[in-house]
Amino acid sequence: MRQRFRVLAVLLLLLLGFTNHLLTVTVQASPSQAVASKQADVQIASALPTPSTVLTSTEEPAERETSWYIPGWVDDMIQKVDDMIQSFKDLMSGKLIKDAIEGLVVLLVDELMSPLYDAFAQSYLFTPQIAEIAMVQSGWSLFMIIGLVLLFIGISWLTFKIIQGKKDLGSLLKVFLVCFVATYFSLTVLNIANVGINWIASKMFEGIIGTSGIAYEGLEGQQILKAMIVGSDGITDAAYAAQTLGELTVSTSGGIFNLLSYLLLVVLPLYVVAVLKTLVLIFMAMLVNLWITQSAYTGKMETLLGFANLYLRTLLVGLICGLHWAIFVKMQTDYGEGEGFCAALGIPPIIFAILSALALLVFFFFFWLKPLMRAVQHPVTLNGAQVLDSVGKWGERTSTSLDSMGKRMGSEGVQKKALSMQEASKRMQQAADRMRTQRSVGKDKLVSTLSGGLSESVQGITYHEPEEWLQEGGQIHVEALYELALGESEIKSSALNISEVLGDEGFRSVSLLKAPVAQRKLLSEKLSTLKKEYQEDVQWNEDTGELILAGHTLDMLPQLEQEGFDVSAVREGMYKDGAFVDLNSNPKISLLLGSSEAEHAAEQIKEALPLYTQAKLPQGKASSAYHALQERADEYPWVKELLLEQGVLWLPDDDLEEATEVLERMLTQTTRKIRVNFPRHSRFAASMIADWGRTGTSEGLTEVLELANDESHAYIPEEHWSEFQQAYDSYRKDRIPYWRAKDGAVYVIKDRVPVNYGQPPLDGLDMGSFEQLQKEMLHRHEQQRSKETQQANTPKAQEAGQVKDKGQVK
Repeated sequence: MRQRFRVLAVLLLLLLGFTNHLLTVTVQASPSQAVASKQADVQIASALPTPSTVLTSTEEPAERETSWYIPGWVDDMIQKVDDMIQSFKDLMSGKLIKDAIEGLVVLLVDELMSPLYDAFAQSYLFTPQIAEIAMVQSGWSLFMIIGLVLLFIGISWLTFKIIQGKKDLGSLLKVFLVCFVATYFSLTVLNIANVGINWIASKMFEGIIGTSGIAYEGLEGQQILKAMIVGSDGITDAAYAAQTLGELTVSTSGGIFNLLSYLLLVVLPLYVVAVLKTLVLIFMAMLVNLWITQSAYTGKMETLLGFANLYLRTLLVGLICGLHWAIFVKMQTDYGEGEGFCAALGIPPIIFAILSALALLVFFFFFWLKPLMRAVQHPVTLNGAQVLDSVGKWGERTSTSLDSMGKRMGSEGVQKKALSMQEASKRMQQAADRMRTQRSVGKDKLVSTLSGGLSESVQGITYHEPEEWLQEGGQIHVEALYELALGESEIKSSALNISEVLGDEGFRSVSLLKAPVAQRKLLSEKLSTLKKEYQEDVQWNEDTGELILAGHTLDMLPQLEQEGFDVSAVREGMYKDGAFVDLNSNPKISLLLGSSEAEHAAEQIKEALPLYTQAKLPQGKASSAYHALQERADEYPWVKELLLEQGVLWLPDDDLEEATEVLERMLTQTTRKIRVNFPRHSRFAASMIADWGRTGTSEGLTEVLELANDESHAYIPEEHWSEFQQAYDSYRKDRIPYWRAKDGAVYVIKDRVPVNYGQPPLDGLDMGSFEQLQKEMLHRHEQQRSKETQQANTPKAQEAGQVKDKGQVK
C-alpha cells in the first residue's frame, strides 16, 4: 500500500512539475535549440552586407527559474526530456543530419587548407626575397664561381689575341668584360627587381583598399583569404580571428557551395600559382650565371632576352595576383557598408571573386605558362628569338593602328612615329631570324677573322650590294593649311551715296593734293600769304606734302597750276578730322593723321558705309569659293553679303574674321609625303643632298626633302617623287659603293668578294660598317644553307612516309 502511495506521489509531483514548466517556468533553449537559433541568425545576417559571426559552444546557458516546491532532480529530468524532444524534432526535420554534414565538411576543408596557409603568407601577395633564401645563395655562389672562371679564361684568351694584333677582337673582349661584371652582380640586380615590385605592390594595396598602418608583408595566410570574404575587417578586426576560414565561408550566403567553390576555384589554383611562381624565381636566380656565361661564349643575346622576358613575366604574375586580391577586398569592404557595384546588384563579391579567379587563370596560361613551357623546351636559349619576333609583330600591328590614328587626327608627327615604329618592328623580326643562326655566324666570323677571310672562300660565302637601293617605307598625309591673303578694304557704294551719307556725319567735300617733294617748300611760302578767312579751309603738311582744300579754296587749284605747281596728283573726296575717303576710283579710307580723332572718324565711316575686303585668290578659285559658299547660306548668314566682281571675291568687313576662317578651311588641301629608306647602315644621303645643293642640281628637292639625323630615311612630297627617283638614280649610277672596317680598311665588292681598296673611291658611296655587311652576308649564307637542308630532308621524309603507307596497305 505504501509503495502504491509513493508511486502516486511521484506521478503527482511529475504532473505538477510539467504543468508548472509549461505555465510559469522560463527555460533557456537546449544546445540544439541554440544552434538552430544561431543558424537562423546567420541566415538573416547573410542577407546583410557582411556575414555575422557564429556563436561558439562555450557560451553559458541562462539559469532556469524553478518553483521552491519542485526538487532539483525533477528539474534536471525535465531538462533532459526537453533535450530529447528537441533532438527528435531536429532528427525528423533533417536539421541534425544537415548540421552534422556541414560540420564535417567544414572540418575537412579546414584540415585541407591548413598546410596551404604558409605559401599564401610568404609568396602570394609579395614576391619572395630570393636573395635571402639560403638554398638560392648557395646555388648562385657555386654557379657564379664556375661562370667567373670560364669568363676569366675567355678574357685571357681574347687579350692574348689582341696583343698579337687581332684588333677586331676588341668588341668580343668588351662583351666578356660586361658579362664578367654582370655575373658578379646578377643576384643583386634580381633582388632589386624583387624589392621594386614589392614596393609597387605595397603602395597599390594601400591605395586600393584605403588602409594605412598595416604591414601587409606580415599577414597570415588565413587573413589573406578571409579578407576576400569579409573585406578589410578580416585583417583589422580581431572578432574574426577565432573563426576558421571554413566556418567563415560557410556562414555566408551559399553555405557549403560557396565553401567548396572557393576552395576548388580560388584557393587551390592560386596556391599552385604562388608555389610555381616561387620555384621559377628560385630556379632562375640560381642558374642565371650559366646563361650569362653561355651568352658571352656564343654571342647569342637571345638567351639573355629570353631570361629577362620570363623573369619579368613571373614578377608581373605576382603583382597581378596581389592586384586581384586588393580589388576584391575593396569590393567586399564596400559591400559590407552597402556601397559599390555588388551592393547595387545584391550579389556577394565572393561570387565575382570566384569567376574572376577563373578568368585570371586563363590569362596566366597565355601570359605566363605558355612562354614558360616554351622556355623549358629550349633551356639553352629560353626561346629569346621567338620573344623578339613576337614583340616585332605586335609592334608592327601597333604602328599600323598608330598610323591610322595619326591620319585621322591630321598629325604629321604621329604618322612619322608610326612609320619609324613599323620599320623598327620589321628589324626586330629580322634580328630574331638572325638570332637563330647567331651561334654558327659568330663562329664563322671568328674563324674568318683568324684566317684573314680564307674560310669564307672555302665555305662559298658571297657578298652582294643592296638588293634594293631605295625602299618605300609608307606615306604620311599632311593637311596644308591655306593662308588667305587679303587686300585693302574698300567701300562698295556710289560716290553720290557716299557724299550724302558722310555729309550727314559731318564730313566735308575736299580736294587732296599730293605735292612733289621739290615744290613743298615753295608751296609752304605760297600758303603763308593766304588771307585769314581762307586759312580755316586749308590744311597743309609739309612733311607729307598733303594739301587739303575745302569750300571756296577749291578755286586755288587752277591758280596754283598757273604759277607752276604740279596739281596732277589731286583726289576728290570726303574729309573729317584726318580721315579721308577717296571718291575718284575705288573708294577707300585713308588716315592722314595719326590721332584718336582720325581713328574715331574712320570708325564712323565703317559704321555708316558697307566696307569690303578683297580675298586675293585666282579668278577660278574665287568663283568656285563664291558659288560653294552660296550653297551654305543657311549655315552662314553673311554669305548673302559676299560680292563677286569680275572674278574678284569681296568679303564683308563685319564678318571678315569668320569668312576668312571658313575660306581657309575650304581651301585646305591634303598632301602626301613618301618615306624612303636608304640601304641599311649607309652614310651617303647627307653627302648626296649637299652635292645637289653645291652643283645646283635638283635645288627644289633640297628645299622640300626632310632627311633623318641618322641618314637612314627621308621624306619627300608626293609631287617631287619622280624627280627624286631620277636624281637619286643619276647620283649613284657611276659611283662605287664602299664599306669601312673598324681597323680603317676600305672594302669594295668585286665579283662577289670584298676587296681592300686602300682609300675611299673619289666618286664613292659610303655604305657604312664592313662588319655589319659581313654579319648580314654570313646570316644570309647560314639561312640559305638551313633552307637547302630542309628542302633536302623533306623528300626523304615524304618517301619514308610513302613506304610506311605501302607497308600498312600490305
